[in-house]
Amino acid sequence: MKFSKYFLWIGLVLMVALSFYLSYLIWASPASEDQSLVEETEDSQTQEEEDYIAASEVFLPLKAIYINDGGAQASNTESLLEDLQTSIAQSTFGSLDIQSYNSDEELAQHMTLSEGIEMDYAALFPLKNYTDFFSMDLPAEGNDAESFTFQTIQVDFANAKIYFINKKEHLLAEADIQSSLTDIQETLEDDSIDWYDVKKDEQLDYFQYFNDQPVELGKFSYIASSRPYTAFRDSFFTNPNNLRSNEDTEELNIYDGSESMVIEPDDQRVDFQGTTSGEGTFDKYTESYQYIRKLGTNYGSIRFLDSMQNTIDYRIFVEGFPVFSDVDEGKFLVKFSDAGQEDQRSVEIQANLNMIQVPIPSDSEVEVPSGKTVLQDLYYAGADPEKVYNLVVGYSWENIEDTGVVDLEPGWYVQYDDTWYSSEELMQQLQESED
Repeated sequence: MKFSKYFLWIGLVLMVALSFYLSYLIWASPASEDQSLVEETEDSQTQEEEDYIAASEVFLPLKAIYINDGGAQASNTESLLEDLQTSIAQSTFGSLDIQSYNSDEELAQHMTLSEGIEMDYAALFPLKNYTDFFSMDLPAEGNDAESFTFQTIQVDFANAKIYFINKKEHLLAEADIQSSLTDIQETLEDDSIDWYDVKKDEQLDYFQYFNDQPVELGKFSYIASSRPYTAFRDSFFTNPNNLRSNEDTEELNIYDGSESMVIEPDDQRVDFQGTTSGEGTFDKYTESYQYIRKLGTNYGSIRFLDSMQNTIDYRIFVEGFPVFSDVDEGKFLVKFSDAGQEDQRSVEIQANLNMIQVPIPSDSEVEVPSGKTVLQDLYYAGADPEKVYNLVVGYSWENIEDTGVVDLEPGWYVQYDDTWYSSEELMQQLQESED
């Protein structure tokens, strides 16, 4: 009996000790448990950030031209542009110097390369944004460099220099390249790059290279689908978790405070209205990118195409070429305006839920005429050379009725008087105006 009491007392002591130990684990160490939750949340946020599309992908130039041995070849291959930009960004530069010229002819003389590369944007682009987005260390001093915009980048192999060229204002900013050009030159020798021959014709344009012979480009077909509106909701709204919707109308209307999004059921157009902070210096490129980057790769390759006043035009690109549609398919137009309050600015985003998804295998090709021929025909039809700002190859989005299939066919697109037209559409308008 004495032994039973003895063991009973030992059991009670152990149970009390265990109780105190468990209480200690519960009350004395919540900080470590909370920390693990914080780390899990941070990991989730980090993963979300990694899914965002990088500025260095969104703001790539449209094409690259390789000048060598007295000839020139062009390519729109995105991997080539990415590799070239990476090599350029990792280079070491001397101080930037800006020169002004009196005419197209004078500027064109200083743009002549014997060996090097040229890359183009479809619109003037701020040098400051370029160096920020591509993480470049380019020494520059003064307000002129801070506000400098350009449309063309040149890397001169013979003189080891980089040039940023503003053709509209006859400005050229140059800097010495103090590091090796080997990486850039080796990138150009990749056998997988699709090159096509191009030439300059100063009678048509002092600066642009055009293919003077037709080229064969692929015609693509895709199975299309309507993406869930939640992708836009989560990308555009400041707080997408606390939204209300109006289901009493045919249109889907989602709203919260000063932000709203309307989706039209017939053509799946999206119209987002919101506000951004009006404090500090306004930068339409950085501000608009904050909305686009969250879309990630859900919509394929999204890239900057054009800029006019306070509007930025982003497009999906296929095989390195922008896509054009009559109802904003594949397009993300971001507009900023004065909200009427000192600390706010209004923003509107126009887009479309319809997107291409699954490619349909095809070997079909389309012959695209030479850019030189297209430009000559437009001038003969009465186009004003002062209003022709750009000529690019793009893909037209054509929905095949009742099939869920989209055909993408290559052709020339012209930026004429601040509006993009297919070359055929602009030709028809010019002919009708002549009649």
